[in-house]
Amino acid sequence: MLIRFCSTNRMTAGLSEGSGPILRLISKGLAGIALVGAIIATGPVAHAEAPHTTVTYQPMVSTGLAAQNPFEAWFVFDKSSDPKVPGYAIPAGATIRFTFPETFTPKPGGYLGAVMLKGWVHGAIPAKFTTTLDEKDPHTVVVRFSEGISFGPTEAPGLKAIHLRTNVINPTKPGDYPIAIQFIDAGSLSGQVKAAASITTKPEPNIAAYNQLHQGKDEDWQHVKAGEAALLPIDFLITLPDVPRSTISLKASDSAILILSDGKPIGSIKTEGVPVTLTPEAFGPGFARLGIIRVHAKAGTKTGMAKIIAKLEEGTSYPINLIVE
Repeated sequence: MLIRFCSTNRMTAGLSEGSGPILRLISKGLAGIALVGAIIATGPVAHAEAPHTTVTYQPMVSTGLAAQNPFEAWFVFDKSSDPKVPGYAIPAGATIRFTFPETFTPKPGGYLGAVMLKGWVHGAIPAKFTTTLDEKDPHTVVVRFSEGISFGPTEAPGLKAIHLRTNVINPTKPGDYPIAIQFIDAGSLSGQVKAAASITTKPEPNIAAYNQLHQGKDEDWQHVKAGEAALLPIDFLITLPDVPRSTISLKASDSAILILSDGKPIGSIKTEGVPVTLTPEAFGPGFARLGIIRVHAKAGTKTGMAKIIAKLEEGTSYPINLIVE
């Protein structure tokens, strides 16, 4: 299913940012010149920093962060999912290493892979890279880029998240576990950061945006004129661990649209911000048993930001942004 950014300058320059003080040193004579020489000898002072990262549920599974299940999740970087906001660029030859604690158990076989994401569900980047286990440390997954990733127009904002699927088994006990993420030969992103994976006792009901029914376009962050309907419908995918083949449907109520599983309420869809009217669309049994639901959004007369929030009881939630202009 499921999943945020303005370009952040992550380097502090050396001499180029301090030219004023250096010129004053030069004017003071030989002592100043000697000091300038010492600064130049060390070269520009670059501050490399790996991006802050959050671990979230992979939109189409409910087991990826559950105890004693293979780890599968999104690593979401500190960038807005708004497609107009640039993400990160990754140079060719860069490597990203994901090192799991010893409490995670590597298991031979199974699927190992990754998807580079633009920041929204099904927004895959056609990047060229490999995903392998470190030969000396089976707790480390290694992603190597043979070609770089750049950021550009709205439909290609750069790297904002990574979907990682592994054969590493989650710990037996729930809790927050640090995963070390190291960027190597990645320019200004080079460095290491830790992200906490919140492991749950059992799989949780999961809901997220689903873009597959409209050519993979991002249904989030749509711009709509006041009084008009959004161009794309709002689709969600629901994954239930206990009743995976139940019939999922919607029912309008006074305060929200109820999400039903075999006729019983399991969640809701509500709005926040400027007024937006939601209308559910009934799907046939094929989509209904796959857990796909759809609402249509129509803006009111007031301009500003609206949020459409789908939430499952005892499960995850997912916000959709709608900008009314």
